[in-house]
Amino acid sequence: MDSITPLFDAIWDDYMFWSIVVGAVAFGWLYHHSFFYRAKEGESPNIDDLEVGVFPKEYDNLRLEVAWTVLPFILIVWLTYISWAPLDAVWSQTGPDGYHGSECEEGQSSNNYIDSSGYVRSDCYHDIGIEGQQWFWEFDCYGLSEELCSTGYATVEGELKPHLILKTGETYLATMTSIDVTHAVKNHDFGMMEDVVPGQVTYLWMPAVEETSFLMLCAEYCGDNHAYMTAQISVE
Repeated sequence: MDSITPLFDAIWDDYMFWSIVVGAVAFGWLYHHSFFYRAKEGESPNIDDLEVGVFPKEYDNLRLEVAWTVLPFILIVWLTYISWAPLDAVWSQTGPDGYHGSECEEGQSSNNYIDSSGYVRSDCYHDIGIEGQQWFWEFDCYGLSEELCSTGYATVEGELKPHLILKTGETYLATMTSIDVTHAVKNHDFGMMEDVVPGQVTYLWMPAVEETSFLMLCAEYCGDNHAYMTAQISVE
């Protein structure tokens, strides 16, 4: 993923690491037992003393059963815990206790940066608006200067699409609405996605940490032209 989503990159690395470890243990055990306990050619050993009408022997190993239950449980709890990090970033509150402070005063800059934990932090943020409808996105800079935010149209695969231009180093809080059905803003390079629900107002942080340009998609099926409901996002 893009370098401005280190929290997601870290989780991806952790999940891949533990998937390899668990896979190696499970399949290694499987293949070892499949070959180690295989009967030799010409032999039919009855190591379990199986008899017709008699229950076979029971093999109990309490320590193994406890380990096989407790260790995966601890791993699942750990993976669940670290998965909260990007959710915490996406749903950060506003104000002094949040990661992006309060709304910027006129002339104030967000001065955003990525801290050592992978969170984007800002001195303040700027408000913008996003409205979804079948099958079109509409942007509103809410009176911000053109240096901070501007809108227009860009040619994408031969078609004109809405174009939102943001400034590097600034953080934006998008107030989002829908006038018809449920849509979902998906900003790939920001590593963030949020539903846009008719009759409700939802919010999405858009930290423009570095220069980039990408297509904003609709991630919630919304009708025939859902796949073509795109917009261009540029950070300059």
